[in-house]
Amino acid sequence: MTRRHVYRLKRSLYGLKQVPQAWYSQINTYLSGFVFTKSEEEANIYHIVLDDKLLILVSYVYDLILTGDENLIYSFKKYLVRDFEMKDMGLMHYFLEMEVWQGDGELFVSQGKYASEILQIFHMESYKPMEAPLGKN
Repeated sequence: MTRRHVYRLKRSLYGLKQVPQAWYSQINTYLSGFVFTKSEEEANIYHIVLDDKLLILVSYVYDLILTGDENLIYSFKKYLVRDFEMKDMGLMHYFLEMEVWQGDGELFVSQGKYASEILQIFHMESYKPMEAPLGKN
């Protein structure tokens, strides 16, 4: 005799194909409630201007990246933590194979670590760099 069971999920599971779409829909609705404007060029970038201060939010899979006015970031993070189960990871240091360093009024992005890892994978770390040839006019 074959037994069949039906289970009701109390929350979404990571790894299901529908989960990213459900998350995107949920965060999109949430941000619309705060009157964020969605970028016309990139559907995962939102911004809001309050008292001439800018706050930009980037949604990538399950990560949210905030940049802009520090006071707006601090205030909005309070709402996010209240309304979603999430953890503040602090300043961004590594994202999409890019290293990020932030200083006073400065932002530096590099793919040096990624390039080194690729060279190691192909056992090319001892190779010497050379300039890429430029097209002739």
